[in-house]
Amino acid sequence: MKRIKGVLFDLDGVFYVGSTLIAGGNETLAWLRNHGIGYRFVTNNTILSRSALTSKLQGLGLHIKEDELLSANYAGVLQLRKLGLKRCRLVLRPEAQADYPPSVLDKPEAIVIGDIGNSWDYNLLNSLMNQLLDGAELIALHKGRYFQTDDGLRLDSGAFVAALEHATGKKAHVVGKPHAAFFELGSAQLDASPNELLMVGDDLINDIEGAQGVGYHAVLVQTGKFRQDLVAQSAITPDGTISSVAGLPDYLSSLKGK
Repeated sequence: MKRIKGVLFDLDGVFYVGSTLIAGGNETLAWLRNHGIGYRFVTNNTILSRSALTSKLQGLGLHIKEDELLSANYAGVLQLRKLGLKRCRLVLRPEAQADYPPSVLDKPEAIVIGDIGNSWDYNLLNSLMNQLLDGAELIALHKGRYFQTDDGLRLDSGAFVAALEHATGKKAHVVGKPHAAFFELGSAQLDASPNELLMVGDDLINDIEGAQGVGYHAVLVQTGKFRQDLVAQSAITPDGTISSVAGLPDYLSSLKGK
């Protein structure tokens, strides 16, 4: 295979879980820099703005810069601009709304959905359903099924997006992983062709299948939401598996002889 020129990393479950860094992440980033291999972080995080998420990760001790981060939250801003939609109802946490126009509750042109934690309830879903039936577009920052926390797996916002799609018959504009356009943002920043890029993630659908769908080499880490029984049941086969992000340098070195 061609030499890997760039790496795209998922963040949550790969470099950290909750408020704890996974060992070896910073050392792997230093190794990539020393070997002239570019990298970007691609995340479906919709809790924080890009600048706030960068600050949080730096506070945990991760060596990351804001211009290295591509988030689904910011991709939602780009999608609204592309569609020319300005009156938006933002179903986002307040701290994630910094880059968006002010949220409106009356007759929105679009409804933007991300992670709002435990704030989902029937009244909210019913209100959103009726606005979608009245003509609003549905913008999903991602359709993740679940995510890893310190207390175990938690239902993600994709379940609520799917419920609204089912009720209204309207398909969401999905902007985060595994949407191809999201990966292409990373490809463009790293100035490499798909077969020269490698994706590292803990999610079989969003990370592995999404990356393979655009031609990347995809490596699954056995941290975060990784569950061996789920891998065994899945039809998705990663191109490689490593115990954690700390094992990436050895994995990349092993590819040179292939």
